[in-house]
Amino acid sequence: MSRPIIDQHDVKPWYKEFWPWFIIALLGSVVTASLITVSIAFDQADDLVIDDYYKVGLAINQRIEERDNAERLGISAAIEIRGTRLYASLAHITRDSSPELILGHPFEADRDLKITLLPGPDETWFADFPEPVQVGWHWSISGRLPKPWLVSGRLEPKHFGDAAP
Repeated sequence: MSRPIIDQHDVKPWYKEFWPWFIIALLGSVVTASLITVSIAFDQADDLVIDDYYKVGLAINQRIEERDNAERLGISAAIEIRGTRLYASLAHITRDSSPELILGHPFEADRDLKITLLPGPDETWFADFPEPVQVGWHWSISGRLPKPWLVSGRLEPKHFGDAAP
């Protein structure tokens, strides 16, 4: 039995063949796709997951107490948003207090806004914010009279008006 003779001119080096480069391209594309996926995962981490849920759980009792204080003091809020300005009617709040408004984005914590309300006529207060807010954002207004108080809610279509007063 004789072996076939291979002509040395027909044999190419490996780097001139198609299949090694095809396999390398497949592996390279998988590595590139996984690096892109890891980058996206770190850049757009889920803000709904709280790192220190135990502290947040303990703070719930404090927030309940602050809401109860607002109810005992007769503090209530009616808010209206016109463009990038929020108007709040706060009952039983004196002009020398400086209530603080927190607008929380429902999904992206880096878009939350924290603003001190400025006094307007009668029992109204106002605040300007740098970007428009939409339905679904959470709002809370807090302050300190004799005790810390808090009123809060969620922005709904009824809170949005057209023209400024």
